[in-house]
Amino acid sequence: MARDDVLAPDLVLVNGRLLTMDSQQPQAEALAIRDGQIVAVGATAEIEPLAGAPTRVIDLDGRTALPGLADCHVHLASDAGRSVAAVECRDFFDPAVQSVADIVARIREWASNTPPGQWIAARGSPLQDTRLRERRLPTREELDAAAPNNPVWISFGAHVVVANSAAIRERGITRDTPSPQGGTVVKDPRTGEPTGVFRERAQYLIRGKDSGQGPEVLAERIALELDKCLARGVTTIHDIIIDKEETLAYQKLARERRLPVRVHMIIRVIESNFQKWSLLDLGLLQGLGSDWLRIGGIKMSIDGGFTGRNAAFSRPLSDDPHGEHPGLIRIQQDELDETVLRYHQQGMRICTHAIGDVALDMILDAYEKALAAYPRTDHRHRVEHMGNWMMTPERIARAKRLGIVPVPNPPFLYFLGDPLVDMLAERWTVEGFPSRTLWDAGFPLVFGSDAPGYYPVDALRDLGTAVAHQTLSGARITPHETLRIHEALRAQTANAAWVGFAEHRLGTLSVGKLADVVVLGDDPLHSDPARFHQLPVDLTISGGRVVYERQTTGPAPQVTPAVRPMAGGCGCLH
Repeated sequence: MARDDVLAPDLVLVNGRLLTMDSQQPQAEALAIRDGQIVAVGATAEIEPLAGAPTRVIDLDGRTALPGLADCHVHLASDAGRSVAAVECRDFFDPAVQSVADIVARIREWASNTPPGQWIAARGSPLQDTRLRERRLPTREELDAAAPNNPVWISFGAHVVVANSAAIRERGITRDTPSPQGGTVVKDPRTGEPTGVFRERAQYLIRGKDSGQGPEVLAERIALELDKCLARGVTTIHDIIIDKEETLAYQKLARERRLPVRVHMIIRVIESNFQKWSLLDLGLLQGLGSDWLRIGGIKMSIDGGFTGRNAAFSRPLSDDPHGEHPGLIRIQQDELDETVLRYHQQGMRICTHAIGDVALDMILDAYEKALAAYPRTDHRHRVEHMGNWMMTPERIARAKRLGIVPVPNPPFLYFLGDPLVDMLAERWTVEGFPSRTLWDAGFPLVFGSDAPGYYPVDALRDLGTAVAHQTLSGARITPHETLRIHEALRAQTANAAWVGFAEHRLGTLSVGKLADVVVLGDDPLHSDPARFHQLPVDLTISGGRVVYERQTTGPAPQVTPAVRPMAGGCGCLH
C-alpha cells in the first residue's frame, strides 16, 4: 500500500451541511475520519482530495450532519432485563391499548398459554389511567378474573405496580404487612386488606429486585436496545445501573468490541442490589474506564415519582380524590447528607433524583453542606428531573451558585403534559419546563429521557420538544420558555459531552474529536420541531464506523447489527 493510502482517511463525508456545534467553525461542508477520530473539517474542495484508494466517500448531497446525540438519563440495561416475557400493555408503544378491558384481555390471553402457578408480568405506561377509557388502572379483582391460576403483576412506569390475589398470597403479604420505608402497600380503608396497589419501594415486595438472568443473555438484550438508539442518532447514553448483571453485561459487550454506543454507567447506591458504600470502599470514581464504557457517577432517589403520584411536594397533588398518594421520602435527610458528603469528599460525581419541591430543597441542602465541608470545583453534581417544574428564582440562583447541573426531561412534557396540567396545577402551567430561563441563567442545559421503559429513546424528539413545548395532544405549555433549535441541538451534543466530562473528546465536529456523527434525512433548521420524532436519521457513525444506515426502500428502516469489532480499546473497566 502506498504511503498516501496509509495516511488516507478511512471515511470522508462531502457535500453536506455540517452543524459542528464548534463556535470556532460553526458550519462546514465536509469532514474526514481516520482511526476513529476527525482529522479534517472544511469545504468539500479541501476535504475530498484527502481520500485515497481505501477511503469510503459518502456524498451527503446537501443533507445535514451533526455530532452524535446523547441521552443523559436512561434505564436501558434495567429495561432490557425486563423487556421479554412480559405482556405488552403500554399505550405509548401500542396505541391499540385504550381501556382497562384491553389490558385485562391481553393478560387473559397470555394466561391461557401459561402453566398454572407460573408468574406473569405485564407492562403499562406511566399515568395510563388518565388515558384509559375508564380513567383508572385495573383492579386486583380484574387481574384475578384474567388469570385465576397465576400470580400476576403489572407495572405502570417505575413507581407503581398492581398485583392480583395469587401474587399477594405467593409473597406472603397480608393486612398486617407494613409499608417499607419509602414505599406504600395501599390498603382498603374499610377492611385493611391490600388492594393490590404497591408504590415505590413496596413494589419489591411483589416483583423482587433480581433480574433472574445471566449477563450473557442480558448482553444480547442490551445490544438490541443499543441498536434502537443508533437508529435515532444516539451515540452516547448515561445509563442508571442497579445490579452486577448489568455491569457484567456491558463489560462483556465492551470486551468483545460490540459497544456501538458510548455508555456512562451511573451506579445506583441506594435501592439497588449494590451495597451503599461499595464504590466508596473500592475508591472508584467517575471517568474510570474507556471512551466506550466508563463509570459516570452514583445515583440515588429522594422522593417517589410523580407518575405514581408519590413525589414529595409541599402541597398534595391536585388529582388525589382518595387521599392515598402522600409524597414519599425514600431517603431521609440524615442518610442523604451522609451519602452525599462521603462520596463528594472522595471525589465522586453524584446524580440525585428529586421531583417535588420538598425533595429539590433536600438535595440542594445536602450538596451545600458537602461543598461547605469540602470545597470542590468542577464537581458537576446533578439533580435528575430538576428543571421540569418548581424552579423558583431562589432555587435557580441557589443551584447556579452551587454549580449544580439540572437534568430535565422533555418527554415528560410531550407524553405526560396533558394530565400534568391537572395534577400539578400552577406548579406546571406557570413554572413548567423553564428551559429558556435556565439557559439564560447560564446552566449547561442537557436532557434525559428516562426511557426506554416508558417510551423509546429518541433524543431528536426530546430536543424538538424543548423547542416546541407541545404535548402529545398538541397543547402548548409555557411557550415563552422555548429554546431556539440551535440551543436544543447543543444541549444534546456539546453540553451533554461536558456533563459527561468528555468535552475534550466529544460533542462537536472538530479536528481531534472522536468521530461520532449523525446524518439526518431532513433539515432540522427548517422542520417542525413538534414532529422531530419523525425526523429521519439516514446514517449514524460511531467511532468512525457507519453503524446504522436507513433503508430507503422497503417497509421499515434496518439497523446495522453491531457485531463487528469496534475500533479502539475494548472498553473494559481496567
